[in-house]
Order: sequence, then structure tokens, then C-alpha cells
Amino acid sequence: MDAWEDYITIKTSSEPKFENLGPASEYLASDQRKDLWNDLDYNSALARDIYPLPVTKDREGYYGTDHFSYWASGLKDTLLQLEMARKYNQTISSYLDLGCASGRVIRHFATQFPNIKTFGCDINRHHTEWCNLFLPKNLTVFNNSSIPSLPISSSSLCLISAYSVFTHIEAMETAWIMEIVRILRPGGLAWITVSTQETLHDMNEHWPLWRPIMNHPDKDKILDEKRSFSGNRAVFRYRGDRSYSSNTFYKADYIRKVWSRFADILEIRRRCPQFQDVVILQKPY
Repeated sequence: MDAWEDYITIKTSSEPKFENLGPASEYLASDQRKDLWNDLDYNSALARDIYPLPVTKDREGYYGTDHFSYWASGLKDTLLQLEMARKYNQTISSYLDLGCASGRVIRHFATQFPNIKTFGCDINRHHTEWCNLFLPKNLTVFNNSSIPSLPISSSSLCLISAYSVFTHIEAMETAWIMEIVRILRPGGLAWITVSTQETLHDMNEHWPLWRPIMNHPDKDKILDEKRSFSGNRAVFRYRGDRSYSSNTFYKADYIRKVWSRFADILEIRRRCPQFQDVVILQKPY
């Protein structure tokens, strides 16, 4: 039987048994997708990151056995965020990755940009425990729940990211936006990935979402023959009583109209860098 906490968090009642990989440098030569990262100057970053990688099952399957590519994807996303901050003339001294999983992105803030005070949190206790056990001590990582409340002071952070979080939020989406805006300092930035109606149009059988969406029992009720939906959001729910058991798609016009009530929408970037779109928010001064 699940513990009560498992309805708002994940894996609170099971004790993990971790088996780690070596640092990313050990897997560069054998990586089948390393050519994806030719635009990255990763050699110096590899030398600075001497910490282990999680095995595939402890990173929710991302990149399979291409362990260097898993690491490089986090470096790419880190650099994209900091490039975005420079574009909007923001100096980043503090950062939170909401839904940090087993540290794909925050490990790079910690190892490559140690002067940035970095936090991570996740609904999955196993992920946060892995980060606290095996990543640098200049990270602060904690377990949160699906309730939109974080133990962080108001107006205290320069930058917040949420990778593949709002793609699974089926309720209290605007409350989570409010919570993100609350803890951002004035002028602070948020980098939030979303699945949109355009994501549905772009999908093919090689995308991770293809199988769960195409095989969902309510697909024909939610989508028409052009993979469009009639409302502002399309939520594909799965069996189970706990939260975080859905895939959610938004219409971009809905995001612009509704989320802009809480913060300034600076951009919505398509496919950045791969499957999901990115909403860039700024807390008003």
C-alpha cells in the first residue's frame, strides 16, 4: 500500500539502491549520439565535472546507454539559459531547477559556474537523494510535492527553470506560475518548457511522446484527425490516484493570455532545443 505522501510525491516509502556510472568523460568515445553536441566546447567542462553519472533507470531513461549525451544535454540547457539571461541583461547569482530529477542541469551550474548559488527540487525523493549523495556540496537539493508551495523566500532568486514539469501538471498550473513568480526577484527570469498544440503536430514515431499519446484510450475524444484539440489545454490522464500522471498540452495563445497576468512573457521559443517549446517569463520590476 502506498504511503499518504505518495499521492503528492513519488517514492517516499521505498528506499533506493543506487548503482552509479563513472564521470561523463569515460563515455565520450563510445557514445552513439556524440555528434549532436559538436557545437559545444565540452572538453574543459568534462575536466571540471569529476562526479558520477546516474545509471539510466535513475535518470528516467533519458538517452539510454548514451551516457555522455545525457551529460551534454544538461550542459547545453545550462548554456542556453545563461545566454538567455545575457540577452535580457540579467546577472545570475542564484538559480533553482524546479523538477531537477537526478541533476542533469544543476550539476553543470555547480561544476562550471560555482559562484551561482544553485538549488534543485523534485517530486521524486529518489532523485533528490541521489543528488545529495553524489553531486557537489555547493548544491542545495530538496524534495517538494505537487502542492504549489516551495520553502524559499520571496523575491530571492535570479533564475528558475522547469524542464518537463508543466508538461505533466494537470491541476493548479496557474498557482505554480504564481509560486515561481513569488520567489523570483524583480527582473528575474523563468525558463519553462511546455508541450503545445504545435508539439502534437510535429510529433512522429521517433519522439518519446508518440507512443503514450497515440495509444492513449481517450486520444480520439481529445484530438481530431489533424491532432488538434478544441479547448485551451489537452490533458491525457493515466490510471492512478497520485498526481504527476498525465501529459498536458497548451495552446500558445492561452499561455500568452493567461500566464501574462502573472509575469511578462518575453518569448515562446519553438523546439528549444529538441522536443518541447520554452516560455521565457520575467517578473516585473
